[in-house]
Amino acid sequence: MFKRVIVPVDGSDFSWRALGPAAALARQSDAALEVLQVVTLPDDAGPAEQIVREQLGETGVDAEMLARVQVVIETMGDNVASTIAQRAVDHEGSIVVMSSVGRGRSAALIGSIAEELLGLLFGPIMVVGPEARIDRPDFRGSLVVTVDGSTTSESALGLAAAWGIGLEATPWITLVLDPGDASASDIDESSYPNRLAQRLSAESNHPVEFEVLRDSNPANSIAEFAETNDASLIITSTHGRTGLARIRAGSVAMNIVRRAPCPVVLNRPPDLSD
Repeated sequence: MFKRVIVPVDGSDFSWRALGPAAALARQSDAALEVLQVVTLPDDAGPAEQIVREQLGETGVDAEMLARVQVVIETMGDNVASTIAQRAVDHEGSIVVMSSVGRGRSAALIGSIAEELLGLLFGPIMVVGPEARIDRPDFRGSLVVTVDGSTTSESALGLAAAWGIGLEATPWITLVLDPGDASASDIDESSYPNRLAQRLSAESNHPVEFEVLRDSNPANSIAEFAETNDASLIITSTHGRTGLARIRAGSVAMNIVRRAPCPVVLNRPPDLSD
């Protein structure tokens, strides 16, 4: 699936939470695993690398994966996000896996730059939130992909199919409706995700399931469904350049990250404009 999995860290313990899921993804993809720290000044590179290597030895990642880890220290260019993005662009087939929050001694402020990265990269990024399980050995199982009737949300379906095949996971197309909205019948409600599931299954030749949830808080509902289904991942589309509030799926994306029991893959459709 990927050639390189990049984990930005910033000196904080929280930023290192992304390493476990990143290692699992690298293992299933047979990819290189890179720990990246961005520093403000070139003179900071040596001490930063020493600290990163010390912290790496305390993470609990198995010896096989530790032997494959590459430590990279980059001096900040225009800003932290652009430096991380450039590293990913320079290595084709890379994906960034990062914690949702984290403060440290370097230039990085991991988590606050997730949305900015989405505006710089046309591929997805994986975000590990504070409630996410970080000790899964792989991503087999259920993969929740959110839709809301918009073209933007449906752009994640192809990604979900590809990841489902590559990770040996079953995509669950999930629609959340407000219980106060009585405009559609139960049949109409289920026909939309059912239709998407059937189409995606036929196109990918891979099992695809669907579910309709009713909740006034989509993020809570999706997180609870992922917990019940022991989901390994949630995939949702968002808009990285002009802000998450611009689209319905994106407006709840970071709330999903904060509540999700598993990592969340944020997908920015490449055809969205400012």
